[in-house]
Amino acid sequence: MLFIGGIRCLEGASLVTTTKEWTMTERIDDLEKYYSPIEIFDKLAETLFWASAFLSVLILYSSTIKCALLYESLDSCVSVAFIILVVLHSIFVHCNSFYLIPKAENMRRKQLLSDAFGIPLTPEQTKLYYNNEISPSAIKLGVNVLENAFFAKNVCGEMAKNKRVKILIYSIVWFVALSSRSTNLGLILTLTQALFSSEIIFRWIKIEVLRSKNELVYDSLYNLFLNRGNSEDKNILAGILDSFASYESAKASASLKQSSKVFHKLNPILSEEWKRILGQLDFQNAKKKS
Repeated sequence: MLFIGGIRCLEGASLVTTTKEWTMTERIDDLEKYYSPIEIFDKLAETLFWASAFLSVLILYSSTIKCALLYESLDSCVSVAFIILVVLHSIFVHCNSFYLIPKAENMRRKQLLSDAFGIPLTPEQTKLYYNNEISPSAIKLGVNVLENAFFAKNVCGEMAKNKRVKILIYSIVWFVALSSRSTNLGLILTLTQALFSSEIIFRWIKIEVLRSKNELVYDSLYNLFLNRGNSEDKNILAGILDSFASYESAKASASLKQSSKVFHKLNPILSEEWKRILGQLDFQNAKKKS
């Protein structure tokens, strides 16, 4: 299951304020086909990055090989392979950033509005993607965004914890290499380039920023519903639209695929907490009539 920019799929949870149980066999999400290539390209880009990093170190120390003929042949092959890997890495990263992710997010945004207002803006179907029984309205849009932001901030928070540990390890290695006078200058440059690349430190920063923005969206909507209830007055509508725009803007600026592994790990706990949150906010008056 893919998880992009705060979008999540709640597995097998019963809908809040109802006793009806749903099974995963009833769940439909035709938009998943737009997310599968993103995950593939993301994994390929990460693999290519580390392979090119390894080759850059290999090039640096290839001159230590004694046999001149072997050295020339090996050095030439490694250099060509390094160039190819760097080019391919750039292609996969930018294909995701400029095409695949924007396309998937555009379709998901249409699906979000379709579910909120009961209007089919896209031919793709979804069922059991959002977990509330509120009738089509601006209030439902707000609750859907609240649910997305709730899951996103928690998943990004867990991803950030894992990244912080890795960043700490990388930073220690880089600092030790930088502090040692015997370290090859080329190795320091290679480590610096890897550490401050889009795959390590700046990816971590994007996760932290996305987590922070989703927390702001969640807190804003939660306080809005908690203090004003679920009536559709102008203040409520303006607040919902502002949060919706902020949520979509955060996803677009991050252009980041969130971890499916982390989501599946946290999903059981978050599902129960989400049901409790809906119960606290009490959307009984906005619930769809049976």
